[in-house]
Amino acid sequence: MPEKSFIIWLTESVFIFVYFVTQRGEVGNFVVKLNAIENGKAVEVARYDSGLHGPHLDILHPNGTKERVVDYGMLENAQAMSVAIEDFSNSWEFYLERWHRWLKEKKY
Repeated sequence: MPEKSFIIWLTESVFIFVYFVTQRGEVGNFVVKLNAIENGKAVEVARYDSGLHGPHLDILHPNGTKERVVDYGMLENAQAMSVAIEDFSNSWEFYLERWHRWLKEKKY
């Protein structure tokens, strides 16, 4: 099962990390993470992954707790991975703004 990973830089301090495994040419398990560099360290802001019960989106709080927000079980893993990359590429500012607001308000 070949493993592949790559990074998509959106700004100097915001990037998408993509990791996936292929099985017979099809995307098996995957994870797509929206990360930001905060105080010199990469922090995870949100994550799509294939999980145990199918593709889904997790929103991460500044303290590391997570919420499963959207279930994408109706999509094949390759489709869900593409949706994840497109969502983070287009909406990263929203995710990061919410994360910073939670950090400031300590809402986590």
